[in-house]
Amino acid sequence: MKITRLVLQDYGPYSGRTEFDLHTTEDEPIILFGGKNGSGKTTLFNAIQICLHGRSALEDRLSRSEYEDQMESLLHTSGGEKATKSKIRIEFEYADMDKIEQYSVERTFRDRGKSLVEDVTVRRNGKKLSDLEEDQWEDFIKELIPPGISQLFFFDGEKVESLASAIGSDEEFTESLMSLLGLDLVDQLDTDLTIYRSQKLDEEGHDELAEAIGDVRERKETAEEEQKNLEDKIEEKTERIHELENKIERKEQKLAEEGGTFAERRDEYKEERTRLETQLERLREDIRELVTDCYPFSLAPGLCREVLERLETETEAEQMEAARLKTIEALDEIVVDEETLTNLSLNSEDSKIIVDNLQDELNTRLAPKNAENGYKLSAEFSDREQREMEIVVDKAINNVPTDIQLLTGELEEKTRRLREVEKKISSAPSQSVIEPLLQEINELNQERVETESEVASHRERLEEIEVSIGRLQSELQNRLDDQDELENVSKRSKLAADVQDVVQDYQERLVTEKLDQLENVLTDRYLSISNKAGYYESVEIDSEEISIHIRTVHGHLKHQSELSAGERQIFATALLWALADISGRPLPFIIDTPLGRLDKEHRKKLVENFFPAASHQVFLFSTDTEITDAYRELLGDDISAEFHFTNSIETGETTVSPGYFNIPALEAIQDTERIKIGSETDYESKKQVNIKGFSDD
Repeated sequence: MKITRLVLQDYGPYSGRTEFDLHTTEDEPIILFGGKNGSGKTTLFNAIQICLHGRSALEDRLSRSEYEDQMESLLHTSGGEKATKSKIRIEFEYADMDKIEQYSVERTFRDRGKSLVEDVTVRRNGKKLSDLEEDQWEDFIKELIPPGISQLFFFDGEKVESLASAIGSDEEFTESLMSLLGLDLVDQLDTDLTIYRSQKLDEEGHDELAEAIGDVRERKETAEEEQKNLEDKIEEKTERIHELENKIERKEQKLAEEGGTFAERRDEYKEERTRLETQLERLREDIRELVTDCYPFSLAPGLCREVLERLETETEAEQMEAARLKTIEALDEIVVDEETLTNLSLNSEDSKIIVDNLQDELNTRLAPKNAENGYKLSAEFSDREQREMEIVVDKAINNVPTDIQLLTGELEEKTRRLREVEKKISSAPSQSVIEPLLQEINELNQERVETESEVASHRERLEEIEVSIGRLQSELQNRLDDQDELENVSKRSKLAADVQDVVQDYQERLVTEKLDQLENVLTDRYLSISNKAGYYESVEIDSEEISIHIRTVHGHLKHQSELSAGERQIFATALLWALADISGRPLPFIIDTPLGRLDKEHRKKLVENFFPAASHQVFLFSTDTEITDAYRELLGDDISAEFHFTNSIETGETTVSPGYFNIPALEAIQDTERIKIGSETDYESKKQVNIKGFSDD
């Protein structure tokens, strides 16, 4: 794989559209990115990984909302205004079966206010992947460039520090090494098989199944007990509502006796409430009758019409057939009627010919048209049932929708009026003489409303419990059915055990093979960048203990944990280099903070032996204290392009130009066309408008 182009649009500190031409050659594999801390180098470094793998590129496992918050924060901000859209696009060459194809991956982020929308587009040779669905594009990129493998090629000082720290701890190092080798996936498969077998063994046991059945029965009994308690509470609360209504009635009677004109108005509201409640109950009953009658037919009018048309066609065909048979029967009677034949002056042979011809003609003319063989729908219904069906369907299609609309509209209107009346009853102004009595009535009404609310709540819970009991009954039946599957479960468990034996054997052989391969490559890589190459002879890996020793030229073995802090950093770099080599994936090396806290001698070793040989393409993101002018001079013949990042204190925007620290654009290794600012690409027409050079826009 070779990255050829990187495009950022309103991403992080990069304003507008910034395009990098990242082509390298075999003789010049390095591209140098220089900038001070905070200039946007790490943002660019991370953008490459995010473009390829999205959320899975981030080593800290973020939730979806955390990831969206992080990407939303990377929408470019300038002058107090924040962009609503950002984009990253990577173009690269990928060789597959000696065939080089051109790919591009574009990841777009759009701020929709309450959420961030992320879109991914993958193209092969300029065309979208038509052989895959869009939701499969992410998986395609992961297969092309696996995230687990790419972590070997994307690393920074922090990753080297972490691995160097793990080298000093056997347990942490073993875990890190297995993960970097990809062997943790095999170990996870073995663990999953163990869990699967454990689950299946649990299923095999009759005692366990009996325990599960007992548990379901117990939960069902508990639910039924709660059902009974709720029914008792509903009955109790309903009785209390009746008591409250009687008390309210007595209090309102007393109020009528003492309240004069106010009582009269209150009685009117009470009568209206009773009338409205009766009307509402009638409306609900009418709606229930309509819904349980022919309303379901109105939901599928087309299907109903098709059924009626088929019944009519089949009935007509049956009538035609009956008429045909009756006519043929009459002709048969004429043939044997000698008196009729004599009157017609026909002999028996002529009469037979005439009758046969008539029968053939009748068969032809009266034969049912478009008759269908096989199943007849009309056989399922009597004539009376068919007539009833026609009436019901006609009513359902032509009358029911209007009726249900009228009834529900009236129900809403009556309900609204009932609420108004209730409010007037409970909140009507009181007179000083009857104020205490009115307060008692209001309190009773409030208690009645609360009790009715409790009853409604209990009824809702009762419905939930009844549904739960139904589910538990179904689960209980399923458990009982499981008893018939015990023999099959045993076979699957045995098969899983056989597979696990194979996986474990494969794991042992794979670990040995991988570590043997790593041992040879790591020896070569470590000695090429260590300042003690004359003292150390080889690296030896114990495949059983998963530990590493360095053998000196005197034959002594030095454990990995005995290396100094600086040696561990160099060893960690060599280890990542070796693991990348044996991964079998020719990917670019992309390194942020490449020299970290190394001493001068080790830095020179990396510059001379590691960077030029690490891969066919190497991107270095450096400050002026790492790849200095002197080191740049050492790398000069291997550098294909160099870019310098400058961040504005006033605007926070990053400007990119050809060159490096102390190297102006005109003296850069490449020409200025390797960086373009403000260009746009039309994928449909393939026309590209370039604004040569660069600016602060």
